[in-house]
Amino acid sequence: MPALNLIYRSGGNRVFGRACLLLLAVAIARCGGLSGQTPTNLPTPSPPPATQSTCATPAANNPVGGGGIYTQIAIDPGVYGKHDPSGLTVFGFSQEDQNLPADPQVLAMSPNIVSRAWQRWDRGGVQPSNYNFDYPVQARAAGITFIGGTTATALFRDEFPAASTFNAVVSCDATGQPVFHAPMKFYRGSLASPAYRQYIIGIGEIQIDGGVDGLFFDEPDFSYVGTTSGNGPGNGDEGFDDANIADFGGFLCGKYPNYSPADWQSKYGITTADNLNCSKSTATRGRTFNYRGYLARNGWQASPLNRSNPLAAEWGTIQEGHPEPQNGTFTGTYTSLVYWQDIVLTLRNYARQKYNKEIYITANGVFPFVDFQMIGLWGGNPDGPGGSSVNYCPLTADGHLDGTQSLLAAFMAMKHRSARIDGRVVPVAAFIDWPTDVMTDYLSLPASEKSDYWRMYVPEALAATVYLNMHLADTMGDPTATQLGLMPLFDKTAAFYKMPAHAALYHHTTDLPGRVTASVANLGTNLTQLSDGRTVAHLINHNYSHGFQEQDGVSVSFPVAKAPRSLTLVSPDYGADTPVTFTYSGGQVQVTVPKLVAYVAVVSN
Repeated sequence: MPALNLIYRSGGNRVFGRACLLLLAVAIARCGGLSGQTPTNLPTPSPPPATQSTCATPAANNPVGGGGIYTQIAIDPGVYGKHDPSGLTVFGFSQEDQNLPADPQVLAMSPNIVSRAWQRWDRGGVQPSNYNFDYPVQARAAGITFIGGTTATALFRDEFPAASTFNAVVSCDATGQPVFHAPMKFYRGSLASPAYRQYIIGIGEIQIDGGVDGLFFDEPDFSYVGTTSGNGPGNGDEGFDDANIADFGGFLCGKYPNYSPADWQSKYGITTADNLNCSKSTATRGRTFNYRGYLARNGWQASPLNRSNPLAAEWGTIQEGHPEPQNGTFTGTYTSLVYWQDIVLTLRNYARQKYNKEIYITANGVFPFVDFQMIGLWGGNPDGPGGSSVNYCPLTADGHLDGTQSLLAAFMAMKHRSARIDGRVVPVAAFIDWPTDVMTDYLSLPASEKSDYWRMYVPEALAATVYLNMHLADTMGDPTATQLGLMPLFDKTAAFYKMPAHAALYHHTTDLPGRVTASVANLGTNLTQLSDGRTVAHLINHNYSHGFQEQDGVSVSFPVAKAPRSLTLVSPDYGADTPVTFTYSGGQVQVTVPKLVAYVAVVSN
């Protein structure tokens, strides 16, 4: 099969220029709304005829794709934010119901940003009256960037009471039936549906009107997951509503523009009964494809991603929160470059045109077009070598924190994955997602070891230029940071990393290939260079057993191009930044760190 090649054109800069386009090297159907037409201008999908599935919007009339075929997916430059996020170093995670008073923990700790303060759920957050808009006002007065948000795909039946409107927005299985996720008692909205996208956009507009600084979207690509068995992955039998299938037909015709009916039959077994009309003279080219009928005829309705289905590879699979537009599949391309772009662009333009304001936009995972990534830490993630799962709260056999385990490589992998998603470098933040096994394990730790978790992994993330959210509160009834006795630590940690001299160590960094060597084992180390030319050697102590095992008189060496003027030890475990004597020989700095408890940064000036 010919590959879908992504070509980046940037006018000589890693950050896209105004005229930059991200092109697919084949023709594919283009989403309506990406060239000035917002979803508010699109016609409301008609109720499905009784002879169609309960999930159907008539494919030929569905406005996704605008009824036309284009030779490229254009990335509108306006989809990118213009904020400078270099002032965001201390991230605090506190989510609560939208109508509650401000979380006093947030105001007391005063992080640079509260990264998901609100998350619309069911009908809680669909009206302006559902919100306490005094909270973002209080946050801004305290110098805190306030991020609201919404679930992007969790869909409850009472959100669209009328059957016709519900059927037009819900994600379906390959038989055309809405997929019910019994454990959470909800369905998934189809982002391919313009009506559903407009619903999500409208919730964002309400919050923008209320003064939020940005929006967080949870699970934007989960409408393809399918049902799960236990804690395992979904079966992939979801997303086969007519809106998606119409776009899939256009995608196929665009990817293989010169295929004849005979080619479609020999390659994929597609017959005239499947109604895949790729005639270039047809305005709805490909969009009448009866993919569900194709699956039924071949016995693949119960398992549409079955390897015997030759179109399964074209449809693609989803690794939740980690779309891969480079893989050239329908789901990898459209979830991120089409549907997600439409949401982001529309909301950015709404804030710009109505308020002359830039907003932050982010999502749970690694997505293009965001101002910063917000990556949930959960089991089954693909963050380890070869896509293996990383344990973000390692425990010993007896249930204590296994602080001997470094997460530095995982944090570095997050950053590298983010940098390749759309060719830009944006900040990467992480948070303990919930309800997940990582949160369960974290909450199971003894009190002192919960404190040690943050003392160890906040600086280890920062050593990789990743910002780990300190967890204050969630909506599951879990103990708050105050109830756990963590607020004194969080207040101290926030104050330390917010100091301008300290915050500057964790922005605009370049990872250096040089090796940091030390006289003791079990240290996590990374060597970075700042934009002003300074070199920083980060040391994280993983000598741990029910607490940190302090290391004294640690001899450290690392390469520096020329002899430094001075060396300074920076650590939240010290009372103050500490100048230190050193030697320089053979391109290496040698220094003795008198005390290493949890973390020390050796700053070469």
